[in-house]
Amino acid sequence: MITNDKTVNSIPMQKSSLLDINKASLMSVVIASVLGILISIAVGQFGWLTLVTIPALAMAFSTVSNPSLGLMALIIVIFAQVQRAFTEFLGLPGPGQPLVGFLIMVIVIRMLLFNERSVNWLRNSFILVVYVVFLMVSVVAAQNMEPAITELIDLAQNILISSLAIYIIKESSSLRNAIWAVIFAGILMASISVYQNLTGTFSNEYWGFGGNEFSGYVGRPRITGPYLTPNPYAQVLAIIFIVALDRTWHESKIILRLVAGAGALLCALALIFTDSRGGFANLIFTIFVYFLFNRPNFSAMLVISVFSLVVIQFLPGNFAERILTLTELNPFKEDTAVVADESFRGRTSENIAAMMMFSDYPIFGVGLSNYGENYQKYSREIGLDPRREEREPASLYLQLLAEQGVIGTSVFLLLVVSIFMKLLKAQRDFKLLGMRDEMYITSALFASLAGYMFMSIYKNNAYTNVFWMLIAICISAAQIATNIMKPDEESGNSMEFSS
Repeated sequence: MITNDKTVNSIPMQKSSLLDINKASLMSVVIASVLGILISIAVGQFGWLTLVTIPALAMAFSTVSNPSLGLMALIIVIFAQVQRAFTEFLGLPGPGQPLVGFLIMVIVIRMLLFNERSVNWLRNSFILVVYVVFLMVSVVAAQNMEPAITELIDLAQNILISSLAIYIIKESSSLRNAIWAVIFAGILMASISVYQNLTGTFSNEYWGFGGNEFSGYVGRPRITGPYLTPNPYAQVLAIIFIVALDRTWHESKIILRLVAGAGALLCALALIFTDSRGGFANLIFTIFVYFLFNRPNFSAMLVISVFSLVVIQFLPGNFAERILTLTELNPFKEDTAVVADESFRGRTSENIAAMMMFSDYPIFGVGLSNYGENYQKYSREIGLDPRREEREPASLYLQLLAEQGVIGTSVFLLLVVSIFMKLLKAQRDFKLLGMRDEMYITSALFASLAGYMFMSIYKNNAYTNVFWMLIAICISAAQIATNIMKPDEESGNSMEFSS
């Protein structure tokens, strides 16, 4: 009887389930048909551009409910320099500014309708505001106000975007989204660079993402991607490589590991094709810092060995010789006249000129973005550089000293050091909380920022939008750890700053 009851009772349940499935299928068919008709009408009325607009609208609606999706798009735009590719190569308005405006609107809507607030956001953004204030001081002290004001506006916009990202990235899921956006940007750029180099199609600009320059002293084209010059491209590729390598080892899903591994390999190859000695040194340094946090096991060493074997196959013939010439780039050399590499002569002159400017204007410097205005005066006195054009120092730190003096440089270094301290604390907190995935991501971010600052010893900060977005992601990782460790802390309106 029990068996019969179960059998009898199961029959209507099966019919109900089938009925629900049929209703769902019917509803799907109706919705698909209606959407198909609407899309056909829209295409007929407004053209095939509608097919691009419709996904954009869908993305916009998704961003209202999950702002990190919109931030992912913005991160890809920044890291892959999509804005410049659109404006300079395609002659179209770029998506960067509309994205920023839309994200600000989404945040305001969520604040007004859902009373949404981000704990510790003001506290973590306060140091950025302090730095902007000191940038204003540098503008006031500038010998030429026009380039200083232009640079201030650009930096203020990038710092505003950085603060926007800090507001949005406040959970582990949004942090992971940001990391994957960085990786996707790397895959976009590096895949084009690798294909271009392997096929030799250097005349094809690939919509602005396939840049390259022919170097006489190298004897071959150097890949620049969308960054116009090889060195900043290599610097960004090293950042992306290490976060992709981390996801290759620590992602839970196999498919994501494979995607991250492909991204890491593509970024490593693209970096080699830039023929950037400084970029290669930065890559080695970044991997070393990452291994300080994550002791490599057998599988990790196997992955690195496979990557190395693949990369070695594509190393240019004289690449090792070029790496050894890095010893010549030393601004404190006693005999500055003996510089064998012609590319280093200009850099040596630029760095010496920066130190001379700092010596003449030690407190506030010559003013924001005023180094180039003063370079020729010092270059003629040094006598190393035959070029008669405005230049920039071959070092971020010397550029800061020359343009912002000891005051602005100290504030900048305070900012960077405080972020490193925050990342170290966050890495320990995530470990105590058992959040190993977040712990690994934080260590990769620490290594990325360390590598960026290491290469800044011999390279200026040409693309500040990437730097400030990296700063935002690093601060956000630390912010997430703090919020989890102190869930009852309601300090969103506090203006204190704690490292």
